[in-house]
Amino acid sequence: MQLTLAPQEHEVLLWAVKGTISELGTEIGHTDNQAMREDLQKRKEILSVIHARLGCPA
Repeated sequence: MQLTLAPQEHEVLLWAVKGTISELGTEIGHTDNQAMREDLQKRKEILSVIHARLGCPA
């Protein structure tokens, strides 16, 4: 799949992904359930890859 974004859309998407990565880090730190923690970590890893593919290192 290919997604074409206008520059402003690209900027907002980067901002949203970066913010979510940050929030997941906090949530991971506060999660006691191991299965949930692992799921959150996987999601954070995926978002970090997406962030890098959008043109910025995570």
